[in-house]
Amino acid sequence: MMIVKKINDISRINLHLHTRASDGALTPAQLLLQAKRIGLDLISITDHDTMAAYKQIPENTAPLRIVPGIEISSLHKGNDVHILAYGCDSDNKELKELTDMYLAGRRDRAIKMIALLEDLGISIELSEVVAMAGAQELIVRPHIAQVLVQKGFVRNKNEAFDRYIGNFKPAFVAKPEQSVQDVVSIIHAAGGFAIIAHPGKLADPAYIEEFIKMGIDGLEAWHPDHYQYQVDDFIEIAQKNGLYITAGSDFHGDNENTQLFDMVPANEIILDSVRKLYGEYLCRKS
Repeated sequence: MMIVKKINDISRINLHLHTRASDGALTPAQLLLQAKRIGLDLISITDHDTMAAYKQIPENTAPLRIVPGIEISSLHKGNDVHILAYGCDSDNKELKELTDMYLAGRRDRAIKMIALLEDLGISIELSEVVAMAGAQELIVRPHIAQVLVQKGFVRNKNEAFDRYIGNFKPAFVAKPEQSVQDVVSIIHAAGGFAIIAHPGKLADPAYIEEFIKMGIDGLEAWHPDHYQYQVDDFIEIAQKNGLYITAGSDFHGDNENTQLFDMVPANEIILDSVRKLYGEYLCRKS
């Protein structure tokens, strides 16, 4: 009865939030304060390739509930695929090896991108980029974009991506990535749920059927970049295949992303699925 009570009163959710531990604007503590202020019931901090934020928050955040999360990069047929992993054991050996590899790989990538920018007559320092990253020094492209804006080489981050550091632009370098199948296996080994993030942004929608065969656990049906017909389609696919359905705003908190993280209009189908996922997480945890 305890778990049922806990699950039934979850109605305001956001399972896709970023902090300063990766490329968000808020510290984990600031994000928690904001989530409590606006009355969210359940959240997940899903920083890119790191769970470092969870070392900076108290274990008891009541009345706010948290399902631990991480957004893991992966590759399928040469295309980026982001996987939201919920409920993983952060001390799992395979997961730690993966995130350590990504941490080192992203730094090496940044060094190469800075060298390519230098060839284009744009001079920035690695130390300036690292200063934009969190305590983990996990460097992502928005950190490079931020330096380009600050130094006046571009007007905003979007221009930085469009002209220089976006996929296959002059200063682009691919980051090291594992396959979707390998990442799903690592998530499961760490006791977690593998959910495809913003599936509407996949290079080919047909990939979803391939991912289902690889054993994914769900789809992020509602995302600010999804049209309503896509939300409906993803819900239908998930229901047909017995998958979890989640929703999140992909909140980063910078001025160019006006999507507020309290605006996740999850319908009752999504909420019911999230309650079941959270209930299953509690069972596994205990």
